[in-house]
Amino acid sequence: MIIRNHAQALEYDLMTMTGRTLGEYMAMGAAGRAALISFTRYLPPTSATYREMHPRDELGAWYSTVKTNAILADIYDAYAMSHSKKGRRPKPYPRPNGKRKGIGKGAIPVRDFMDWWEGN
Repeated sequence: MIIRNHAQALEYDLMTMTGRTLGEYMAMGAAGRAALISFTRYLPPTSATYREMHPRDELGAWYSTVKTNAILADIYDAYAMSHSKKGRRPKPYPRPNGKRKGIGKGAIPVRDFMDWWEGN
């Protein structure tokens, strides 16, 4: 069932994790099929097969360095902004493709703070 429904993802995981293809495992006969069963049963949440089989599971993203890198870049930007000299905006940490997720457009005026704080 996994081979039929998720062959490309499984092929990718096999090649990147074991250096072998799905065809090589199938050619091994029963031993190859047993190895595939064990392999797929214990795939990490970051594997292509796991992510394809569990599309709503966010666990893979938490194991990925992509999310961690984005969070660290946001923390760097927030720290740099809080320690910058008045009137000077620090350069944001470089991101892939030049895309930057903003952390805000500036301070909220004091007269509007309580309305914002209370959610009005």
